[in-house]
Amino acid sequence: MRKLNMKIYILLICLVLISSVFLLSGCSSSKNLPETNESAPPVVKQEVNALTFYDWWTSASESAAINSLIKVFTDKYPSTAVMPTPVVGGAGYTMIEVIKPLVLAGEAPDAFQMHAGYEAKPYFDAGLLEPIDDIWQSENLENVIPVVIRDMCKFDGHYYAVPVDVHRSNVVWYNKPLLEKNNIDPNSIKTWDDFFAACDKLKSAGVKYPIQIGETWTASHVFEQILASQGIDFYQDVVNGKVTSASDPRLVKSFEIFQKYLSYTNPDASGNTWDVATKRIIKGESAFNIMGDWANGEFKIVGMVYGQDYGSFAVPGTSNMYGLVVDTFQHPKGVLHPTNSDNWLRVVVSKDGQDAFNPQKGSISVRSDSDISKYDAYQQSAIADFKNVTYMYPSMVHGSGAPGSFLLKLNEVIAAYVNDLDAVKAATALTEETKNISSQYTKVWYLK
Repeated sequence: MRKLNMKIYILLICLVLISSVFLLSGCSSSKNLPETNESAPPVVKQEVNALTFYDWWTSASESAAINSLIKVFTDKYPSTAVMPTPVVGGAGYTMIEVIKPLVLAGEAPDAFQMHAGYEAKPYFDAGLLEPIDDIWQSENLENVIPVVIRDMCKFDGHYYAVPVDVHRSNVVWYNKPLLEKNNIDPNSIKTWDDFFAACDKLKSAGVKYPIQIGETWTASHVFEQILASQGIDFYQDVVNGKVTSASDPRLVKSFEIFQKYLSYTNPDASGNTWDVATKRIIKGESAFNIMGDWANGEFKIVGMVYGQDYGSFAVPGTSNMYGLVVDTFQHPKGVLHPTNSDNWLRVVVSKDGQDAFNPQKGSISVRSDSDISKYDAYQQSAIADFKNVTYMYPSMVHGSGAPGSFLLKLNEVIAAYVNDLDAVKAATALTEETKNISSQYTKVWYLK
């Protein structure tokens, strides 16, 4: 648990002791009480002025980001004791194993982190969440947050989460000096043919692996962007569970592109994390890496300058799209500090909260009225795209766009495909899984 201000600790202890004395005075033995025919008045629990929440942000930049958000909260509510609990390795579906027993035991945190969309559905299905329509209405959020992100925070027409950030998934990162050395203009790369022509040029110049990838989920991440590059109509069909034929020409084309993409990548991918792949771009060992814009922090932390030492462009075929990876905070049932739970969610989604957290995190604000002067050069370009792109689409690989069982199958299929390149087998496995879990496609995405 992160260090808290000593004054806040003392305040919290005093509040707990006061509450304990109050409760004990109402629970003393009945042997010492006079007999009475009147029913005793109910004991009313005082709400301790504290806030507890769980998150999985544990790296240096992530910790800096959440601490910046906490500061916005404590500046507004200085007497509230804030107790964050970072869960190492708690991302995604792992977090439910932490939260569910706490809720069932009556010890729910006041808020917790989760990806928007389908990843939150197990909590909703288990009855672990409270609707927060009142917060969306009182904070006028529908007027400053895009409709696709609004839909990602809803189940059965009600809001159950507030977004804290937006990461972009469809980004190609590149080492600028390496491209300049080989007379490759990244601004000229618009199609997959353009991209592979640049890779051929790099290979001819002695760059053994022009593209870097890492472990399975990073390959699945790439494949997701290739699916999107086949058009928003196709991607919308995918996330709505409507691609059920292995011979669908759009799916076949996606695997053809992916096969060629893999021919330019490092053979040790399965043993590398996403940041190792990014570091090889930083070192100039390779030129390209498709990764979400959390990669921006890896370049910044070593002192590289965006537009000078490194750069980015949209995945070929997706220049008019924005792939969405959205973190949220939820409101569990039975929280001990409901007032501060609501206060926290309001701060999380406020302009001040968004503009404190996201510049540190490397993401951008979900709000259309963010202060762009607080963001770096890459983030400012992302904010401009976020406001101007034609389409936005939810990431399946990062928990939002499709049921969890489909994601498990997707990772399994991609891991096998990287080794055997059997497109027919891979397409068949994905479409069969889609048909098998058709009842689990309970969200209907409208992306155009």
